[in-house]
Amino acid sequence: MGPLVTGFSVLALVTSVIGFTYGLLDAWTDKLQLPMKGEEFEQWKPALYALVFAPPLLLSMTDPDIFYNALDYGGAFGVSTLFLVLPPIMVWQERYGDNDTPLVTPPMVPFGKIPLASMWKAAATLIVEQGAEKVGFFDWVAHTWEQMQNNAIV
Repeated sequence: MGPLVTGFSVLALVTSVIGFTYGLLDAWTDKLQLPMKGEEFEQWKPALYALVFAPPLLLSMTDPDIFYNALDYGGAFGVSTLFLVLPPIMVWQERYGDNDTPLVTPPMVPFGKIPLASMWKAAATLIVEQGAEKVGFFDWVAHTWEQMQNNAIV
């Protein structure tokens, strides 16, 4: 099973790099108003690839753990937003928005706005908790509480 997981991980990484490369290459050619083909593109190709790969390379050389930190923050806030905040907003807009089109299917969750608001509250609580953990708020509270306990004993 180990070689399959390793192979899958390598393929996921390679396809991500390919997508990243093509996406940034396209963005830079658009920004610099260069054609995507032809002699002018070939002339600028080394500089374009340097623009694509130099910033991540320099960042990774300054902090080797930056990729893991980015994954940590992306998972904490990006996934929470994607899967906890956006679905209730989309349902709210579909049910209670300004458009006059009737719903295609009846609502499957009872009590209308209460479950949607509860989902938003849960999402906001989770995001605030993750943010507080990332900035070290809980460690600070524990340290401060410990100091207060020590001062009260003395």
